[in-house]
Amino acid sequence: MEVKQTESTILNYGILSSISWNSNDWADHPSEEDLKTSKYDYVKDHGHMHESLNFGHDKFPVEDDGYYIGYTPMFNRPPDVNNSQNVQIVFFTSSDYKNANRKTIIGFYGFPIFGQWFTRNSKHELYNKYDSGNIKAFPEDIIYFQNPVVINNDIAQIHNLLPKGKKISQQGFNYLNSDNVFNIIKLALSLNQSNTKLRYFVDKFPLLEMLTKEEFDLQDFISIIADTTADTIRDIEKLEKKMKGQQPEIKQRISNFIERGAISKKIKKINNYRCSVCEALGTLTNSFIKENDEIYIETHHVEPVSKVKMGVLSMTNLMTVCANHHRQLHYGKVELIENSEKHFVFIIDGKKIIIDKLGIT
Repeated sequence: MEVKQTESTILNYGILSSISWNSNDWADHPSEEDLKTSKYDYVKDHGHMHESLNFGHDKFPVEDDGYYIGYTPMFNRPPDVNNSQNVQIVFFTSSDYKNANRKTIIGFYGFPIFGQWFTRNSKHELYNKYDSGNIKAFPEDIIYFQNPVVINNDIAQIHNLLPKGKKISQQGFNYLNSDNVFNIIKLALSLNQSNTKLRYFVDKFPLLEMLTKEEFDLQDFISIIADTTADTIRDIEKLEKKMKGQQPEIKQRISNFIERGAISKKIKKINNYRCSVCEALGTLTNSFIKENDEIYIETHHVEPVSKVKMGVLSMTNLMTVCANHHRQLHYGKVELIENSEKHFVFIIDGKKIIIDKLGIT
């Protein structure tokens, strides 16, 4: 499976795609000069610019599904499905021929749908001429920069607007990682400080990025476990091998997966549904009786899964605990001072306790 993210950056999170210049802010017909100076042969030969209404989302009607349709010639050959599955934002660039052909980022479509051709079915006079496109988004996620962001390879390098080692594509489009995307929208906001919609997008970006990462974590977790269960010793060994090199979030999901598997259930039964910590402290297990008359108990990995030690996923690294002590082991004042072949030794709230290890044959 293709790697989607590093520990802090989501790859292919955005796209930088080129369109022709429109002197009417891409919300009306282009001028004759716009058409003549376009770098696209189709526009010059046919006198027609599909992207003319790209940022007319506040002026023209949306489709029945609520989406507004736009266009970029770069998507006439759609981006690869696998490479573009992470894309959450598409920026449009255009060369301002009135200002020495400087390349600018003029706005973006957030959470777009692309990869096919869309027909405008809503009614408007201009839709007779501009009747289709190849990208769409909800109007609230379409933002136009009244003051565009000037971009060239030097600026991109200084402000980290492109992935390391990449240059602005002249005949296609660029993929951007999530850091690049955030840097672009922050730069755009510095130039368009009165754009409240853009400010809101910048403010919520960290949350959007986090939610995207969580979604990727879940996808990766599903692909890693595949048809593997956590029901036998061999299953655990397989998962342990698959866990190597994974992100901490994935390791934790695998840990949770094992703690709910058949091995875990067997350990609970062997230990007679008792909390090992309560027992070591000389108290009764602090829990409740479930509907099946069993005492509710949980299992805990003593050595954190993130350490990726051999055996960290095995049953000898599991112990049964009540819900209260399970939380304390994760978040409380607890120190593991010994992990021998036969037992664990903890300091919990200043008290030394010894817990015998369990095993399954």
